[in-house]
Amino acid sequence: MSELTEGDLFRGLITIAAPIVAGNVLQSGLELVDLFFVGRLGAEAIAGVAMSTSIVMVLMTIIIGIVTANTAFVSRYYGAKNYDMVAKGVSHTLILGLIFSILLSVVGILYAEDMLLLLGAEPNVALLGASYLTVLFTGSVTLVELWVINSSFQSCGDATTPMLLVVLANITNIALDPLLIFGYGVVPACGVAGAAYATIISRSVAFAIAFALLLSGKTPIPFSFRTKFEFSLAWRLIRVAVPNSVQSGLRSVTFLAMMAIVAVFGTAALSAYGIVGRLELVALMPGFGIATATAVIVGQNLGAKKPERAEAGVRLSALMNGGFMAVMGAVFYLAAPAIVEIFDPSGASTDIGVSYLQTVAPFYVFLAVAIILGFALNGAGDTKKPMYATFFSMVLFQVPLACILPGLLGIGIAGVWLAVICGVILQTGILFTMYRHGGWKSTAI
Repeated sequence: MSELTEGDLFRGLITIAAPIVAGNVLQSGLELVDLFFVGRLGAEAIAGVAMSTSIVMVLMTIIIGIVTANTAFVSRYYGAKNYDMVAKGVSHTLILGLIFSILLSVVGILYAEDMLLLLGAEPNVALLGASYLTVLFTGSVTLVELWVINSSFQSCGDATTPMLLVVLANITNIALDPLLIFGYGVVPACGVAGAAYATIISRSVAFAIAFALLLSGKTPIPFSFRTKFEFSLAWRLIRVAVPNSVQSGLRSVTFLAMMAIVAVFGTAALSAYGIVGRLELVALMPGFGIATATAVIVGQNLGAKKPERAEAGVRLSALMNGGFMAVMGAVFYLAAPAIVEIFDPSGASTDIGVSYLQTVAPFYVFLAVAIILGFALNGAGDTKKPMYATFFSMVLFQVPLACILPGLLGIGIAGVWLAVICGVILQTGILFTMYRHGGWKSTAI
């Protein structure tokens, strides 16, 4: 296990971040493989899956908050060497994840097509998206519980095990994608639903292995079914989780609102937005890995009473992620046409996709810094500040601006892209101001 509270900080950051980055890149690669195969089914299929992914993001906001609370809690007590509390935190998070994932599954299954139509999807797009969503939510419990276990390992400094689980899941998923989407022999063609089936099956296999490891006693977490459920401890986790869930919800609702705004410009625009959204997610995945490692470093060092070391870790991470996203921004700007056409061979999405990348990509550095600062505050358990930053910059600023600028400036959909840039810059400024204030160093969990 990597000890993040002493020794060389850069090496500690790389040790924990590298496997997470590798796992995230593999996950992003899987997203692109899904998009590649679904893209063979046409622009409507791409749009249906893109809108479905957005809905999943909204409905999973509660789970995201719970996982974030788990990271803050487990890393803090692991840094303090209180391993009994580490075990209690993991067991309680698994129970909370199970309860909420079941509830969200019911909502997702019952109202999949209605939610897509509400977003402005055309009937054919909504039908395709609903077939994808229904399958995905049916097996969402294993997705959530795998996520909780992986975050627990990472919070204790073991980022290698989650990476290996992701490798296994992704290899399985990639092998199943063409088989289940297009069919072969006795296996029927399931269309876009096949991509969801592949995801559920592969994640279920990985979850079974992860849970077996947790029970084996060979991990830093002394997990046991005999751990008594404590409502007071569950409430401590929920209290940290709720602001992050609200933040994630606001971010997801913003994305859905932006999707609805883009939908006004037609199916080709919606398809392009779905493609660049996936591409952007790929570019951000290494940064999310660095940011996750940052949250662990902050949590462990605050637990070990070393706030200055936590702050040094945040600075180092911001420099690393900022540099990486500057390079990715340049690549996307220069190679935008070729990249977009890979995922929509028809060319219908190319012009709009290129306009997005060449407008927004030069500002990825701001996004990189905002991600690090947000994760650092969350890792400290100070989840309210990122929530406020997201509310003001995205909900109150970016979305209204995206509605106004296209007509006000007479530049069409380019006005939506300009609103994205303004929102990211404002969010970075707010988070930096909050972080510099320093109150996160004394946050209690």
